[in-house]
Amino acid sequence: MSGIHSTLKPKVRSLFAFIQARTGSTRFPKKVIRPIPPGSDKTILDHIHSRVLKILPNSRIVYLIPEGDSELESFLVKNGMLHFSGPLEDVRQRYILASAKFEADAILRLTGDNPFYDTTHLDLLIQTFIESDSDLAYFQGLPLGTGGEVFRTSALLNLSGSQQEERHKEHVSIHIKENPNLYKITAIPSILTKEEGSRLSNFRLTVDTPEDFETISDLLTQRSFESICNFNTKEFLEWENESPSLFRKNLDVPQVRFNLPSPNEKIKGKIGVLVAPAKEFGSGHFSRTSLLYSFLPYRGWEPEWLSTFPKDGEYDILLIDYRDVKIQVPYQRTKVLLLDHFGEEKKKYDLWDLLPHPQNDRIFNWEQILIPPNLISSATIEEKNPLKEYEIFCYAGNLGKEESENLDRFLIQNSSQKRIRIGGTPPKTNEIEYFPRLSRVQYLQTLRSSEKFLGYFGQSLFEALFLKIPSATFSISPIHTELSYVLEKYNIPFTDLSRKTDFSLGTKTVGENGYKLLLEKIDSL
Repeated sequence: MSGIHSTLKPKVRSLFAFIQARTGSTRFPKKVIRPIPPGSDKTILDHIHSRVLKILPNSRIVYLIPEGDSELESFLVKNGMLHFSGPLEDVRQRYILASAKFEADAILRLTGDNPFYDTTHLDLLIQTFIESDSDLAYFQGLPLGTGGEVFRTSALLNLSGSQQEERHKEHVSIHIKENPNLYKITAIPSILTKEEGSRLSNFRLTVDTPEDFETISDLLTQRSFESICNFNTKEFLEWENESPSLFRKNLDVPQVRFNLPSPNEKIKGKIGVLVAPAKEFGSGHFSRTSLLYSFLPYRGWEPEWLSTFPKDGEYDILLIDYRDVKIQVPYQRTKVLLLDHFGEEKKKYDLWDLLPHPQNDRIFNWEQILIPPNLISSATIEEKNPLKEYEIFCYAGNLGKEESENLDRFLIQNSSQKRIRIGGTPPKTNEIEYFPRLSRVQYLQTLRSSEKFLGYFGQSLFEALFLKIPSATFSISPIHTELSYVLEKYNIPFTDLSRKTDFSLGTKTVGENGYKLLLEKIDSL
């Protein structure tokens, strides 16, 4: 094994999810294709696949199965799931052969035991890893059965036959984790508060034994397939708080654990992150700041997710993305950075604007707009330049019936070909293709395959502009009207939806360095 910790690593160009599965489990045969709960039409693999599709396209999800497992192969082919067959006993070699076939630079490693993968954390893991120089990364502090790990294929290959021991064949990445001095390993704290993290021992969300199967089956009888597919750790914590007995039946099942060294990370300091609750303020604050949070460990910071203001001095830095919340603690020892804040506190603490607005318009740097890595990198997308399927893509958010109908009339007036609306209420006409919501992967695939974008001032608009999709805005409030007037100065049309409108890229350029600049700002504090 050669040391590659300090080697300059190339950009990840191609990432795949490899999900190892088999029907010949010694303790519980055929568990991966057995209906769960019994009598249903869904299996563990159906649950896994529906979740991973939220973060990766189908073409980047591959099941790694043993040679000769014809029953599992037939199941996967029938359900349109990609598979690769390799050695039964040497799982690591199965990964090596699959990575060569699919030309994978990096691998998200998952197993066929876990129907409740946390796609919020997995998405953040993928997005931050493809922009990093780490060899392996994972989230720590998640319920058993909900997390995964991602690593470079070069690290997987960096083990000669003479160095390989029996455990390396079954436990694919253990040679990386056993050698933190040779490999750069990043452990990211989960996006949970201290109180939430203290309850993780109440969960065993994996299927390794009949007791596990019974517990998971009981959970699945309480919720529909469609609703439970949207459950991540936060939702399971809320559910366990309401019905703790549902989760206790398999807690005594023994779990194999390895005593591995800690990642060899130098910590610069601790950062507390306080974000506006999504239920009250929408998901935008959480989406952008959870990604920022997940980048911090790669740069040597130890972040912690907060629900309240901490004491002064408890953290080296406090990041606040909470609109105009009044800061309840007079911070002196803790350095505070406010993100997109309009309150009086912006005169007292450091401020970082994320979007243009009337107060900062003359000085705002459009490079500061936060563009997520899955828009910048081609490592996880299906096609870099897909065919244009829709003439107009409209994002309507949570608009009501009347506003949605106004949008639909405008879309029909301004396009002669296919148009699609995401959000709002269902259209009255079949001339509009409609989805109340899409997964992030589906959203980006659809946006990329559209000629024009219509939306109100917000992240979706700037993502469309970054992708060089001509755009126009409409208003959903007086504040959004003011913000659209700012963009009009840069030739991005603002429409009242009553007449035909041009679409434009404007005269400003949305750059790809927003997170990099913000992280450099945090380092400078």
